[in-house]
Amino acid sequence: MLDKENKSQPYHHGNVKEALIDIAMKLIESNEVQLLSLRRLAKEVGITPSAVYNHFSDKNALMLAIKIRLYDEFNKFFENRSSKSDDPEQGLLEICLAYYHFSQEYPSRFHFLFSSILPMEWSTPEMVEISCRTLVKTRGLVLNIYDKYKVPCSEEDVVNTTLLIWAQLHGIVALKKSGSIKAAIVYQDWPEACSMVSHEQVEGLIRNHLKMTINAILNIQHADSHH
Repeated sequence: MLDKENKSQPYHHGNVKEALIDIAMKLIESNEVQLLSLRRLAKEVGITPSAVYNHFSDKNALMLAIKIRLYDEFNKFFENRSSKSDDPEQGLLEICLAYYHFSQEYPSRFHFLFSSILPMEWSTPEMVEISCRTLVKTRGLVLNIYDKYKVPCSEEDVVNTTLLIWAQLHGIVALKKSGSIKAAIVYQDWPEACSMVSHEQVEGLIRNHLKMTINAILNIQHADSHH
């Protein structure tokens, strides 16, 4: 439930927009996204429904502002967990581990980021920059890994590798959340170490998946050298 004090708290004109986003964030955090409406937010903040339109033209505009706030938090989470290592493999591992831990520490925010779709026409320059910041950094690290091992690559190679890493990582997060691996462990005699129950097991899987991806890059070089 939302804090009842919000209704009586006076908001000055200058911070009504931020107050509306704050209330929306609380609804997301308490898994009440279905209650997200401009009318509901107006009531919680203590302004008239028509006054909300001074700040958001419609619900899509509100969703855009929420996503920008969430992506800002998302990016800061990554930055705070970066050792600023010069080794691209270490940098890539840190990004992957941060992605997993963000999904665990802020599951509702993570779900909202990747489940609610905004129309393409709402992709403002600010939204594009902030939503792609960590992905662009990941692509740069992948390119640096190709360069580190002197493996020739095209832009398509780099982007495909980046997307493959992201897709595998997102799949690991989804499997961890579903708990479906446990059934295979119990009924199919899969190794207990693969159950993805603990953070250590998931981190180990992420490390292995990155190692296999980098080995695949090196195998490209090996195969090319024999042609």
